[in-house]
Amino acid sequence: MQTYPNGLDCVWLATDRNGHLGAFVTGGIGPIPKSVLSSASVSIENIEEMVCALPQVSDVRLLVKMKRPDDFVEMAQRGLFVYDWCDVHRTASEFTHAYEPIAVPLNPISANLLPEVLMKVALATKLINVAFVEMQVLNIAAVLECCDANH
Repeated sequence: MQTYPNGLDCVWLATDRNGHLGAFVTGGIGPIPKSVLSSASVSIENIEEMVCALPQVSDVRLLVKMKRPDDFVEMAQRGLFVYDWCDVHRTASEFTHAYEPIAVPLNPISANLLPEVLMKVALATKLINVAFVEMQVLNIAAVLECCDANH
């Protein structure tokens, strides 16, 4: 099992009930499912780089205004729904304790279109009661066993 990358803003992957892919940006403190950290095939520190090396296949709809959306847009251009742990920028009284949708691909891809090593990582974490197209906030720790910056 990989240790939680405390303070490192990294990305983990999951699939939803439709087989679509989600990329979750931790902000250095967001919860990461143990299924992701248990993966021996890819270090969590390398996932974002591997996703961004994929070919662009989609236009993107940005859901929030931000100064530098580049990384979120870049992953969504690869066909992934992109979520962020926005609590990292909030005071405790404003916490949502959830990943929030940031960028949506207009042409989402499924895990079978990924290189095998990334496909294994994405399929290790299935959110069977979630459809990324619904663009809801996702309290991952409520549905999956996770590690976070405190554990």
